[in-house]
Amino acid sequence: MEWLNQTYQLNLTYPTVYHWVHYRLKAKLKVPRPKSAKQEPNAVRRFKKTSPQPC
Repeated sequence: MEWLNQTYQLNLTYPTVYHWVHYRLKAKLKVPRPKSAKQEPNAVRRFKKTSPQPC
């Protein structure tokens, strides 16, 4: 919302922006998935190296 205000001088509320983005533009908020605290960093690298690559 700050970006809209700085760039286009639009003072919009969060619900207004959310409605336009979600319902009119059919977009979704991009939030990273949570990671487990027990996850080993090396296990992720090994998995990426050994998993089959899509064609």
